[in-house]
Formats: sequence, structure tokens, C-alpha cells
Amino acid sequence: MQIEEIIVKAQKRDQSIQDVPISIQVVGGQDLQDRQISDTESLASYLPNVMVSKDSVANNIYVRGVGSGSNSGFEQAVATFVDGIYHGRSRYAQSTLVDIAQIEVLRGPQTIYFGNNAIGGAFSVTTRKPDLAEWDGYIQAAYEFEGDETTVEGAAGGPLVEDRLAIRLAGRYSSLEGYVQNLGTGQTDPNIEDFFFRGSSLLKLSDEWQATFKVEVGDQDSRGSFSTELFGCPPPAPFSAATTFSCGYALAVGEEAELDYRRSSSPGEQGSINAEEYAFTIERDNSEGPGIFLQAARSQQDFLLAADTDSVSAEFFAFNTSEDFTQDSVELRVMSRFDSEIEWILGAYYLDSDTRVDTTLNFPFATALLGGPLSVLAPYAPLSGDLQHDQTEKAYSAFGSITYPFNDKLSATVGLRYTKSKKTGTQSATNTTSNDPFGLSVTPLPAALQPVAAFLTGFVDHTTSGTVEDDDFLPSFSVQYKANDNISLYTKFSEGFKAGGFDTLELTDVPDRYTFEPETVVSYEAGLKSYWFDRTLSFNLAVFYSDYDDLQQSITQFTETSAFVTIDNVGGLRTQGIEADLLWRASDNFEIGGNFALLDAEYRDYANAGCTVLQAYEADLAGQIGCAQDLTGKAPPFAPTYSGNIRVGYNREIGDSFELTAESILSFSGAYDVIGDKDPNTRQGAWQKIDVRVGLSNVDQGWNLAVVGKNLTNEKVIGAANDVVASAGSYSVQLARGRTVAVQASYRF
Repeated sequence: MQIEEIIVKAQKRDQSIQDVPISIQVVGGQDLQDRQISDTESLASYLPNVMVSKDSVANNIYVRGVGSGSNSGFEQAVATFVDGIYHGRSRYAQSTLVDIAQIEVLRGPQTIYFGNNAIGGAFSVTTRKPDLAEWDGYIQAAYEFEGDETTVEGAAGGPLVEDRLAIRLAGRYSSLEGYVQNLGTGQTDPNIEDFFFRGSSLLKLSDEWQATFKVEVGDQDSRGSFSTELFGCPPPAPFSAATTFSCGYALAVGEEAELDYRRSSSPGEQGSINAEEYAFTIERDNSEGPGIFLQAARSQQDFLLAADTDSVSAEFFAFNTSEDFTQDSVELRVMSRFDSEIEWILGAYYLDSDTRVDTTLNFPFATALLGGPLSVLAPYAPLSGDLQHDQTEKAYSAFGSITYPFNDKLSATVGLRYTKSKKTGTQSATNTTSNDPFGLSVTPLPAALQPVAAFLTGFVDHTTSGTVEDDDFLPSFSVQYKANDNISLYTKFSEGFKAGGFDTLELTDVPDRYTFEPETVVSYEAGLKSYWFDRTLSFNLAVFYSDYDDLQQSITQFTETSAFVTIDNVGGLRTQGIEADLLWRASDNFEIGGNFALLDAEYRDYANAGCTVLQAYEADLAGQIGCAQDLTGKAPPFAPTYSGNIRVGYNREIGDSFELTAESILSFSGAYDVIGDKDPNTRQGAWQKIDVRVGLSNVDQGWNLAVVGKNLTNEKVIGAANDVVASAGSYSVQLARGRTVAVQASYRF
């Protein structure tokens, strides 16, 4: 009846979760399968102080109110690592989770052991490894009714040569027909077909040495994957639908503007994600001497999204964005013997990446404006603006830590990481003629017409190159006190660093806008980790305070006919709060648990924030050039003051062979903003979601049947929102997935 010990690798060695001085939450692989969790976006609902959602040019990933916002020039402040391999691009949040051992969610700066830009936190994903002793595997199939989604996944592995060579194969296929009715095309969105495969091998070289090789391939094709709905139509005063394109059209033809999983768009939306990863690892265990770990990896990802974001069936505004990314990395670690009184680790890391980002904004609505002096552009309609960005990065770091025990209760850990990054980039912007509704093919306008077109589109024809070099020493210090085998206290100080970079959406050719500076943090944390009542109850508590300087932020700027996003370093952000988790195993058949977080996050100095569309309108009416608002003292986006969940689990044997299991989870969150300019019209209110799973299994034969319901009250939660171009006061909003009900069958062997 005791709570099982959870082993984590948060400090790059196997440790009990109760011995790690970090606010950490672990989700096991079996829980991921049972709850139909296939990516970090669907996982985030179960994680207090964690928010993940899709957005237009980059996904939103926030921990404790800290994230990087919507610009593809950012490496994410919340980094993802899969088997230790860094995944810094935001689109990796859409990667498929298959045959996972566990996911460790680390809140707060992860300076020493993860380092590379993990300034807000980290997802550390560990996949299941081949077993040298015996074969095992599973197959699971599910059908979800609301979205007409079919999923099949499975894995199998074991020894080819006993105690010497083993393999494991895992794969997943899913087909989602969609859950948003598209009144413009007569179809349902998003329509997504996803395939994933992983193959891994393990070779035991000696009693101490082993080598592993892993290959992953993923392919996702979609239609309407960024399914936005029109909201705020007719717009509130002082705006009028008569002066807008999208809203005026919607009212004229009767297209609705409610957040109800119905939308309108023109046909042709598409998306794709193609990813490959290869990793080779050789390691020596630390049972008889120092442990050695050497890993080399290559990651590749190609991403495309072509979306109609005017939110009506007419062609007024659309965009496409694509990313081609390649990364090579090498990491070496040496650590102390497992029974060494003084624990230490030394390491070095190298990264080399190439990124190309292409983004095209289409302005078909501007054709109606091509009169008078602008008539010279009429032969080149429909107009579009094209951005291209090429970047290379080389990053180096060295790190180490040492843990010294003063006695059997008190110990201290000192860590230091040095990191250096050099990025070289070239970016171009130009006005073009779009050869299709989404600008997948464009033709540049003649040079003489570029300044004229810039008046409408905001795109200034230019090519810019730059180099950004940053380096920093990052210390960490923690003290841990073990009162006994069941209770420990810790306190921790750390500094974090996220390198500067380039604004991939810089279209104005304004000096110094192309680059931005590094972001830093000083963080403090104290916590309690404990077992009670003969280890039938666990209670963990963390209190944190983090002070961010030169915060990298996306800022939306408006023109008469367009809106664009720039990056700037703002003065600072302060986050503080409390995180707690509780698990009580009342009996062999019943347990109850929960996770809860309180968050107080606010900008310390942010006087030049981007304006809401209403503020921009009022500034223009007053004859001001440009617009900025002061958000000092205000909360950043995706920073609810409270969030958490309560889980109840029950199991009961039926006869000699059958077992009934039931689980219910209530997840909840306070209100928060989803746009950096804090437009009150797009603020997400407090929400609650209820998930239920009921299953029947035959323990002897290995099969399980279950019904899985998620968000059963069909709570509407905004994942992303943006102002509709040339329709002031209206918004394109993407809702997170609503109610789902699935049947699930699995077999384990």
C-alpha cells in the first residue's frame, strides 16, 4: 500500500524524486497511454503553472508565467529534452509522444544540468529502452467519437542475443477527421493524419559499458490545423463593421461569429511536420568507478502552416510560414562512482544548428484600395509580403557540480556552467505578388514599386545581416537537510541565461530591430519533500522567487492596413509563488491526490509594450505617431493566479482474473491573458475541466478495455487569439479541443 518510489534524472543521475531539490512533477508512460495524451499540449492541462497551446508563427509554452511568445526567432524559454537531446523550437510541442517511460516537468531555471536556454523550465522526456533480459510490448487502439479520431499504437522489444544485444520498435498512427465545423468549405477541421516510428538498439559491450542507437521518424499532414474562429463581430464602439473587411463580410452574408467550434475559411489550408532524429550514446555505469556518458545526435524538422486567418470564407488575409531546421549536438559527462561520499559531475556540450524560416503574409483585401496614387500596383494584385531568414548557431558550454555531505543529514551542492553562443543571420523582406491564396508561391514586385507597396503592407524592401555573440557564467547553489528518511528540506539559488538572437519577422528595416539581447534570471527556491503515515501519504511544497532582466518579448505594432510583431528586451519580470502536490494511498484500492499552484507574476519595467487595437486607434485619432502602453506592474500572458488538479483513483478485483479501474481528474485554472498586449476582449476566464476513465482488464491475459472522457463539461478554453487584419475590433481565436469521448482497447505481453 506504500507509495512507490519515483526515480528521476533531473540532475543527470538516477535519484529518488524526494531527493532532488527541484519543483518537479512526473507523469508516467502508462498514465500518458491511459489518458490518451499524445503531445505536450494535451499534457499541460494536468500540470499546474504550465501552459502550452498552438499559435500562428510559433507555439505558446509557458511555465510560471515565463515563455517566449509568438516569434519564430525565439528559442523557447521552456526547453524540451528527449532522451537528453535539446529540442528548442516551439513546434516540437506538437511532436508525438509514443512508448514513453516518463516525463519530468521541471519548473524554474534549469541552469546546470540542462543549461541550453532552459531559463523558465524544462520538459525532460525519457523513452522506453530495449530490455536485454526479456521480450515485452503492447498494442493499443482507440476511437474518439467527437472528432472521429482513430489511433493505433504499439511497441515491442527484447533481446536478439540474450544479455548482449536488444532492440525495441515503437510506432503510432492516428487520423483525426476534425471537431470544428467549417461552414466555408463544408468540411471539419482540423483534419490531421499522423505517423510516428522509433527504432532503438542496445549493445552491451562489457559488464560496465553499453552503447545505444536510436532513430525516430515522424510525419504529420493536416488541413485546417490552426482552426481560428471569428470573434467580436460586430465590433464594440468606437469601431464599426462598415469600415472592416472580415466582419463586414461576415455580417453581410450571415457567417456567424461565436466561439462554438464553427468557423468559415476559404479552401486550401494545409500543414505538415516532418521530423527525423538520430542519436548514438555510449556510456559506462558508475558502479565500479566514474560513470561516463557520451551522446551524439542529429535532429531535423521541416514545418509548414498555411492558414486563413481572416476567419471568413472570402479571401481577405492569409499567411504561410515554414521552418527548415537541422541540429547536431554532442554531450560528454563524467560523474562520480555511485557510492562516493562526495558526488560530482563534469560535462561539456556542443551544438551546431541551421535554421531557415520563410513567412508570407497575403493581403487580398488591399486590392480594393488600389486607386489614385496606388493604382500603379493594380496590375500586381493580390499583394503580399515575403520574409526570409537564414540562421546558423554554434553554442559551447562546460558545466560541473559537486555535492558535499557535512554529515548524514546536511549537504550542499555547488554548480557552475559556462555557456557561449554565436549566431549569424541574414534576413530579407520584400513586397510581392501572391500566386495563390496563401502565398506559397510569390513574385517580387519591381524595385520602383517597393516603396509604394510598403505604404499598404508595412514591408520595407531590404536585406539585413548580423551576428549575435553571447556568453555567461551561471552559478547554482543548494542546501539540503534530511530530517530523516521521510522528510527533507532544501533551499536553492541559481542564475539562468537565454541567448540573444534575431527577429525573423522584422519587416521595417528600422536600425537595431533585427537583433535582440540575451535574457537573464536570478532565482530562489525553497521546498519540503516528505512521506507520512508509513509512506502512504506524500506531500511536497515549493516556494519560489525569480527575477528576470532584459526579458525577450514579442510586441505587436499596427499600421492602417496591417499588424506586425517585433521583438524587444523589456526591463524585467518578477514571478513568485507556491507549488504543492499531495498523494494519499488510503488503501490498496483507493487513492486521492492533487497538485496546486499560486502564482504572482508581473512586469517590473515594461513601458514600451505594444498597444491593443483600441489604444492604437485612439493614438492615431490624437495624431500620435506610433503607440505604446505601460504594462509595468501587470501580469504577463498565460499567468493565472491559481491552477491545479484533484485526482481520485479506484480499483477493485472482480473474481480471480478481472480488475475494474476508475479515475477522475478535475483540472482548474484562474483567468489569464492570451495576448501580450492584454486586450481585455481576449482574456480567458477561469475554467474547470473534468476527465474520467473507467476500465476493465484481465490481469492474466493482459487485455484492457476502457472508456476515456476528457473535458466532459465541454469547457471552452482559448489557446491563441490575434487581431484580424483590416477588421479592427474583431479577433481570430483558436479554441483548445472541447469534449472528447473515446473507447480504448489494449493488449500487453
